[in-house]
Amino acid sequence: MQKILIAVIVTLTMASAVDLSGRIGMGLGFTPDIYDTGGFFGLGLGSVDIAVTRLGLNSKWSVEPIAQLTLDGNGSSGVYFALSGLGNMLLKGHSKTNVYGKIGLGFMVDTHGAETMFGFNLPLGFGLEHFINNHFSINLAALSGFAFVSNPGGVDGSYYSVRFGNEKPFAIYLLWYY
Repeated sequence: MQKILIAVIVTLTMASAVDLSGRIGMGLGFTPDIYDTGGFFGLGLGSVDIAVTRLGLNSKWSVEPIAQLTLDGNGSSGVYFALSGLGNMLLKGHSKTNVYGKIGLGFMVDTHGAETMFGFNLPLGFGLEHFINNHFSINLAALSGFAFVSNPGGVDGSYYSVRFGNEKPFAIYLLWYY
């Protein structure tokens, strides 16, 4: 009986969520740099550096390809470029707000002067999406995960390292659905 009650409650909470079945969303946002303390409240709230597309597969699943390009504005020639594909699973839905669990796979290139790092990452995290109306939503995402990086900076030779975490763990973006 308890399992049936839990299944009914989960079904009701999922049924009241904003349904993304067959919808496509596109948007732009930024990822604050947590290491740049010169910004607002210790966050480097810089320029737009992330492009997001969301494809709704059904009422509980969506796919989110992300492209990120960050240029280092401190006079150096640093570039961070990442491509990721995330799968979003609806954990909790309300009439205008969805909470997602996120998991995916990504590729990144990070250059600082003569040093270049390549890597693959397995991002894990959570996302919150609030719909302003039927076509616009505000999204907050917190991602961590594992990164497999070659040639990490400041070390001679060539090898791989495994890292837990993310240089840019937060993302804020607006999506337009049609």
